[in-house]
Amino acid sequence: MRSSFVHRAAITALAIAVVGCDHATGPADTRQEATLVLTTTPDFSATVTKAWYESANGPAGPYAQYDVWVAIAPATSANAGVVVPVKAPVFLRSGGRLLTASGEDIRAGDRIQVWRDPVFVGYGAVQGPPGAPTYEGRQIVIVR
Repeated sequence: MRSSFVHRAAITALAIAVVGCDHATGPADTRQEATLVLTTTPDFSATVTKAWYESANGPAGPYAQYDVWVAIAPATSANAGVVVPVKAPVFLRSGGRLLTASGEDIRAGDRIQVWRDPVFVGYGAVQGPPGAPTYEGRQIVIVR
């Protein structure tokens, strides 16, 4: 009787796992073909050295953003920061296609193109490397 219960429990768990997936290789990719919001030349290209999500209550109320440390050539280590607001347009360029993405897709080692706010530059901000400029991203393209 006990082995019958274990057998049914295992089959039930397997059925739940299979139903939860769109296909055998994992969840479906929801990226769509896209066009850039800003069509000017990027302000700079860089290699991502570190990226993380930050959310908290600040002096102006709740906020959420992605903080990205980058190495702008010829530097080989982080020499600038980019704050990417959650609602900023982020794209992925891969295999000749431009697809929708988000700040959570930015990873260390990625090459990114950055369009930045021309006015906002912070020095010594915790979102960037010590003493380096930190920019607010207006549009980001991840190049893989």
